[in-house]
Amino acid sequence: MAKQKTETLFEESSQGAVGAITGVLFILSVVLILGGFVLMGYGIQPSLGAAEVWTFVGGLASTILGFMIPFGILPATGK
Repeated sequence: MAKQKTETLFEESSQGAVGAITGVLFILSVVLILGGFVLMGYGIQPSLGAAEVWTFVGGLASTILGFMIPFGILPATGK
């Protein structure tokens, strides 16, 4: 095996530490994503009747919003 230079691998970030708002929004996005998955799972029960569709759509919207926060909203604000 050839030796690799590892000095740049563990180089400190030039962007600084993560702010409190970024951390809170990231936790919120994880909760929205996992909660959306659970709602979509509950939304495929035929016993719910007409609420089945709205439960699934609510879970889907929650998951989409959860993915939009870290990949769309936070980079646009420069955080």
